[in-house]
Amino acid sequence: MKIAELRNKPFILLVLKDGLAQGYFTEEFVHKTKQQLSDMSLRIASDNLSIIYADHIKKACEIVLGIINLGLLSHCDNSTEKAKEIIKTQGIVYCFRAGWAKYAELKQISAEYFKQVKLSSYALGANDTTDITQIHADFVEKGQNSLRLFNLHRIMSSQYAANVVLPETDEDYLRFELQKLLNSAIALKLIDSQEKVFNNERYEQLITYLSHTDVNLILEKFALCVENFAGSQPAATKAYLEETSLLDFNEFKSIITSQKKLTVYIPEILELSVNLTNELNDDFEGGYDFGGDDLEDIAYLKPE
Repeated sequence: MKIAELRNKPFILLVLKDGLAQGYFTEEFVHKTKQQLSDMSLRIASDNLSIIYADHIKKACEIVLGIINLGLLSHCDNSTEKAKEIIKTQGIVYCFRAGWAKYAELKQISAEYFKQVKLSSYALGANDTTDITQIHADFVEKGQNSLRLFNLHRIMSSQYAANVVLPETDEDYLRFELQKLLNSAIALKLIDSQEKVFNNERYEQLITYLSHTDVNLILEKFALCVENFAGSQPAATKAYLEETSLLDFNEFKSIITSQKKLTVYIPEILELSVNLTNELNDDFEGGYDFGGDDLEDIAYLKPE
């Protein structure tokens, strides 16, 4: 059988069947191999599922098939003859370990991402037509993207974070926070500030600029700021920002274009310190940012 056909089916079962039919494997060898498959399935069920429920044992068998297929396909160089040789000389356990090593690669990419990948994702049924190598390749790509997002957030937050950054691995949260950091970076460029964090004065300067400048002029400068910011980033970082649409700034540009309730929506999309945010919401308990309004707050507290 051609490898292209076999790749769309549980490869190991077909190789064993072909090898037995051709006299390459003995009945005794196939029986021993099937016993090893059963043993590994029970081990997987015991460690990750349950040996009490029949459907769990079935799922464990499918996981073992998937992992073995992954290991065998990664070592046979698309050759059915080499696949049979590997099984005969190295054994089925060797194939499983090779597949498990591929699965464990995800942990090397990102330990947190690895925790999110269910082992059952590698399961293959007896008549499954899924290409297990593509499944693994997709997980690898997602893991690498997850790591890139985490590292980029770490780099950007070290420059633009106005508050203490707590360790976080949730991708949606990281992307949301990263967009706020990027919004702030561009917003500061709009007012020609060399600083990396907003205070009360710089925030008021931004609101004034957005409120009293022609929208078309703002958008023209906005595009230049984005271009300059992207150009100052390492090539890999710039490529990732473009791939993930983080440089589109659709929400930011929409707020600028609408020119409605700037003081309501702008704070929501920027990285602002807790103190500044509290001031904008008339929450004196937020503390001081050493802006002009702090003197009024202090005067209010002084006895007459």
